[in-house]
Parts: sequence; C-alpha cells; structure tokens
Amino acid sequence: MRIAILASNFIRIPPELPFIPKGYSGAPEKIMSIITEGLVKRGHDVTLFASGDSQTSAKLISVTDKSISMDPLIAQHLHNKFEHLLISKCYKMAQNNQFDIIHSTFDILSAYYAQLVAIPTISTLHSPLGGSVQKILSQLNDTQFYVSISNAQRAPLPHLKYAATIYHGIDVKNFVYSESKNNGYMINVGRIMPEKGITVAINVANKLKKRLYLLGTGVEDSDFWKKDIFPHINNNVTTQVGLVNKDELNNYYANAKLFLFPIQWEEPFGLVMVESMACGTPVIAYARGSVPELIKDGETGFIVNSSDEDVRGDWIIKKTGIEGLREAVERIYAMPEDMYRKMRRACRAHTEKNFTIERMIDQYEALYTQILAKK
Repeated sequence: MRIAILASNFIRIPPELPFIPKGYSGAPEKIMSIITEGLVKRGHDVTLFASGDSQTSAKLISVTDKSISMDPLIAQHLHNKFEHLLISKCYKMAQNNQFDIIHSTFDILSAYYAQLVAIPTISTLHSPLGGSVQKILSQLNDTQFYVSISNAQRAPLPHLKYAATIYHGIDVKNFVYSESKNNGYMINVGRIMPEKGITVAINVANKLKKRLYLLGTGVEDSDFWKKDIFPHINNNVTTQVGLVNKDELNNYYANAKLFLFPIQWEEPFGLVMVESMACGTPVIAYARGSVPELIKDGETGFIVNSSDEDVRGDWIIKKTGIEGLREAVERIYAMPEDMYRKMRRACRAHTEKNFTIERMIDQYEALYTQILAKK
C-alpha cells in the first residue's frame, strides 16, 4: 500500500533526547515513528510527513529544516501555522493520487482537510476527547476514520466514527527484563504536572518511607512546581531524576520494585505502564482512564479506586485513595520472593501478548485493508 504518515513539525521523529522540549512526553511521536518503521519493514511504500531533521527509513517530506520546538526563530505560538503548512502539503499530494491512505497523528487539524479529498484518512487519537476537542470533532464525525487507543478514551464522544481501538505497541526486546534484581525503590515516569498525581505519589512515599524516583520534567517556573513539588524532592525519600535517555530509563524500570501511577485524569493510554511491565516491574495505579484495560489486577500490579465516590471496579484492594495506594505498595513489598517473581513474569508475559509492535502493526494493516476494500 501507498501510505502517508502525517506526523508533526513540533518534535523530531523519533523523539529522543535532547529533542523533546520540557513539559512534553514525545509519546505520540514515538508511536508514529514505530508505526512508520514497522510498515516500511513490511514492504509498504511509506511517506512520512515530519520535521526536516527527522530520521526514518520512509520517504521524508518536510516544510521545516528542523523541528519547530528546536528552532529559536519560530515562536511557539506559530506552531499550528506550520502544522497546517505540513498537513496541506500532504493533502495536496493526496489530491494528485500519490497515496492510497493517510494515517494522521492529529485529531482535529487533519479532520479539516480530510473531507476535501477522496483518499481516506485514519486518525489515531492520542489525547483526551473533552473540552474544545469534543465540540469540534462532534461536527467532524464523518471526515476521518478514528482509532481510539483505549476503549475508555471513547467515553466523552461515544458516537464518533470509530474504526477500531488499537493499543500502542513497543519493541519488547529493547526493554531489559529482570525477574529478581531490584533495588527496592519506586518510580514514577512522565511529565511532572498535577494530572499525573505526583503529589500523591510523594505523599505515599513519605508515609511509607519508601524511596521514590521521579523521571520526567515539569515547568520549573510554575506555581505547581515551586509550591507542591520542589519542597518535597531531593531529600532522603523522593528524588527528581529528570528526563534520561532510553538506556538509563530501561535500567530504572528494571531495577524498581514497582511503578506508582496515581493519575488524576482520564489517561487515554499510559505508555509508561506498558514499558514498566515489559521490564517486569508491576504497576500500582488509580482506576482512571485506560488503567483497567492495561493492568491485570493482582497479576501485573494493583488497581485502586481513587475515592469512595469514584468506584470503577471491585478490585483486590478494597481501600480507596491514598490509603488504598499505601496498602497496595505494602502488599508488593511484603510479597514472598517466589510470589513477587511470579508477578514480574506475569508483567513481561502480559506485555508480550498484548502490547507489541507486531500486534499493533498487524491491526493497523488490517484496518487499512478493510477501509480500502469498502472505498
């Protein structure tokens, strides 16, 4: 198939240090890079629309020499203008019948253009579907085929034209699996922002006197950072490590006792949970967003209801909120060695079965074929 992958000008593909600006995860760019390279390996004619400094085995089409986030001459408020420039270039080529299908990382922006060409567009929805996104997409329901990255993501817009739910996949062999080696610490990976529940994780760590490493960046000049995070880090319990390269991150995952993820929002997927489980490290998380779809309660970690008023399931841990998180953490630390090793094996097996690149590419290929057959 002739496939256009419509990525972004903002972050270089693939998104590696130092090309990820502070406050961003690079997760959507990582997934689109994985999809691009996987499709090329399978023999498809793939064109990637991304920044000029991107690295890919596909044909690269750009409108900027380097990613906008790395260009001091382009103000961030001009970001969307350059995205439109890239997107319009893609759809101009589609008008000239250069592709069979377009796969977009954008939810709204490509929806404006997709209705203007006969070539079908698939949009992978990487963000939550509330607020202005909900209002706009409800009026652009039929312009694209939408792929949700979890079933939970669909809740705000249940009537959107969904073509499939396809979970993100990772190259599992690139994540070092460790069955027993761990240094007894907890980790939290991701952007340091209120929605990620960082203050809750710090609270749990302090109460239990368990070492916690924060791997991610925040906006250091924000009130949240100054008032809620900075006073509580780099002490004998919580340490901010910051962004690290993939090899260092791998080691932190593999050597952790558990991953603590008390999210405060409806996380559409949570790729970091999958990466942690790939290394054998169980996850403790609030039952929000995609968490119940990704974690097997009691097998690859524990799911905890965030409050008595927000009960999402009948989980093993009956307490809710911080008390539930504390009980879950204590359970894992108190596990006999053989039971803990069994949980780590289950984490790896769960990832290998459900969250691989191969499975993800298989599903996208099947979806492309299905949509083109109905054209």
